[in-house]
Amino acid sequence: LASSVLDPHTVLSVCVLTTILGCIFGLKPSCAKEVKSCKGRCFERTFGNCRCDAACVDLGNCCLDYQETCIEPGHIWTCNKFRCGEKRLSRNLCSCSDDCKAQGDCCINYGSVCQGEKSWVEETCESIDEPQCPEGFDSPPTLLFSLDGFRAEYLHTWGGLLPVISKLKNCGTYTKNLRPVYPTKTFPNHYSIVTGLYPESHGVIDNKMYDPKMNASFSLKSKEKFNPEWYKGEPIWITAKYQGLKSGTLFWPGSDVTIKGIYPDIYKVYNGSIPFEERILAVLQWLQLPRDERRTRFFRSFIWTSQQ
Repeated sequence: LASSVLDPHTVLSVCVLTTILGCIFGLKPSCAKEVKSCKGRCFERTFGNCRCDAACVDLGNCCLDYQETCIEPGHIWTCNKFRCGEKRLSRNLCSCSDDCKAQGDCCINYGSVCQGEKSWVEETCESIDEPQCPEGFDSPPTLLFSLDGFRAEYLHTWGGLLPVISKLKNCGTYTKNLRPVYPTKTFPNHYSIVTGLYPESHGVIDNKMYDPKMNASFSLKSKEKFNPEWYKGEPIWITAKYQGLKSGTLFWPGSDVTIKGIYPDIYKVYNGSIPFEERILAVLQWLQLPRDERRTRFFRSFIWTSQQ
């Protein structure tokens, strides 16, 4: 009779063993289905082994890919394999979601990284025998951009590190170098480009200058640079307006000044803190404005600079 009574310790051991085996064989499939990634879950209040909302940082239970999936896309302008097919988030600078082409907000390398397409810089040069207009334009837009301080030697010596500019050079027309006006400063040269005048004629002779007649000092960091009295000549955006054309400028020296009482049709006041990628995005968005907002030949004279 004594041998038929189960030892309490034996019963406890059997229960523990049964529980362990149940977890291993019975619960393992459901455990394996638990989501441990933030992909498609960013900033949602979903609970599980890990979280992907902002509170997870303080709680210390973020998924391991929280930074890469939810935070980094708000600071970078490119796709990677990890981002392809991501859920659309308004806070991201550009998108790698499956519908980004339809929405027109894909990151610049979406096609090559996420869809296996050949990059534009890898394609052969296109032969165009007749003038062509982009879709939605009645005449081809003219774009002028400047990389301030980009000396000719950079392209000759380091062309392999500059694939986009090298592509434009190889597939288009280029000159080995240009001769700047004197002095070789940003404002005098950029204002000469858009007026066709030497500094002694257009008045902008330096980045910093003093006029005894005006008793005023001009500098790039002072409000005096917005005084139209410093700017002589006729910049091209004013000429375009006189010819019934439209123009837009982004950070070109003098374009945020009311010269002859006129501004470009679209312009932005210079802000050096805006990243270059954001500047390019602004230009692309202007070019994609609806036809009725652009009207005829809207960007015939379009001037901008990624100025340093």
